[in-house]
Amino acid sequence: MDMTGVKGVLFDKDGTLLDLHGTWGVVLNDLIWHSAGEGEQRVAEDLARIGGYNLATQKFTPDSQLAQGDWGSIFQEWQERLGPEQGKRMVTFLEDMRTGKRSRQSVALGNIRPTMQALAEAGFVMGIATNDSEAAARRDMDGLDVTEFCTVIYGHDSHGSKPGPEMMTAFCAKTGLMPGQVTMVGDTMTDLNFARNAGAHSCIGVIEDSYVDPRFRAGVDVRIEHVREIPALLGV
Repeated sequence: MDMTGVKGVLFDKDGTLLDLHGTWGVVLNDLIWHSAGEGEQRVAEDLARIGGYNLATQKFTPDSQLAQGDWGSIFQEWQERLGPEQGKRMVTFLEDMRTGKRSRQSVALGNIRPTMQALAEAGFVMGIATNDSEAAARRDMDGLDVTEFCTVIYGHDSHGSKPGPEMMTAFCAKTGLMPGQVTMVGDTMTDLNFARNAGAHSCIGVIEDSYVDPRFRAGVDVRIEHVREIPALLGV
């Protein structure tokens, strides 16, 4: 695909810059077992199935709605499966995550800084578009040491959730670019649908064979294994 018209790059976060399984797999495992309760194997298995999560491998499945950022509807289904008492344990766990009583480890997909530095020095405008919260995304970008390269860092609580186009609209208003000058880099159908809904130039797909949705693999404009391939792809 001809990428010469691209002037801006929006990055998804989890699964694109961060190791989705390493960052969230352990958290989901703890949440499922905490909510289900000790010894409640069947309940834990049901929660994992609903969320698209493999308890044995502690990895997301290709059709996982959790991996695509659809936390709200999944937690609602979990609440229905759990009932009032077990559901309270789930709510408590999530509240502890929100307030920092529980934490997660952000696991980078290698060294991201050289890639973003090369793009910035070549004049590309970059931003983050994630369905995580903006505050969490900012912490993660600080951890990757790439915040200085991000013109914007958007989360679901600041400019709408993907696959709606609001993050692209805000990014273009901030930078003066048109959507057709911006490529989206992501790893799920949510990112692909966001790119299409927002009128992006293209969607670059970071493909991990262990959990990639076949529809995503087939639908993206360019397939890469790691974001380090992007500078060469854009002629840097």
